[in-house]
Amino acid sequence: MREKLTASRIRPILIRKLLTICPVCKKKIYGRDIDILKIDTSKITHWPLRYIHCHTNNDVPLHALTIFIDSNFSVRGNEVSSFLKIEK
Repeated sequence: MREKLTASRIRPILIRKLLTICPVCKKKIYGRDIDILKIDTSKITHWPLRYIHCHTNNDVPLHALTIFIDSNFSVRGNEVSSFLKIEK
């Protein structure tokens, strides 16, 4: 019989889970990189979730990777934007 995974057992798995690899800079994006544990699934009304991760790697300028995450926290697609402006 399969053992049911509880939230306390899933959290360490999600933190270490490789979600995707950026197609621009080849950076590996893990659950910990996007604060996956802070995503409150009770407030999400539509899946896949669109999550934007801004980063730089290997001397590649800052760019934004939009990650589409399904309800099982698997990546269903991604898009990259090289044109980025962040304002406060």
